[in-house]
Amino acid sequence: MSKIATINNSNTLADIIDRVLDKGIVINADIAISIAGTELLGIRIRASIASFETAAKFGMEFPSGVNLKTPAWEKVLAAQ
Repeated sequence: MSKIATINNSNTLADIIDRVLDKGIVINADIAISIAGTELLGIRIRASIASFETAAKFGMEFPSGVNLKTPAWEKVLAAQ
């Protein structure tokens, strides 16, 4: 009887979400629709998924209304 090596991959959804928020993801897409060399429609999309702490570390812009003067934010921003 031969033995088959198995890998115990115990990543849960919570682990994956934690890693994504910790590291962040940026998606860039350029879509162009053209006919006979003439561009009819051009769309540029940039989406980012990250925690606010990760976004602050990389200098990303925050949505309007985010109060960066709170003690918790000052602690995060000072740690950089």
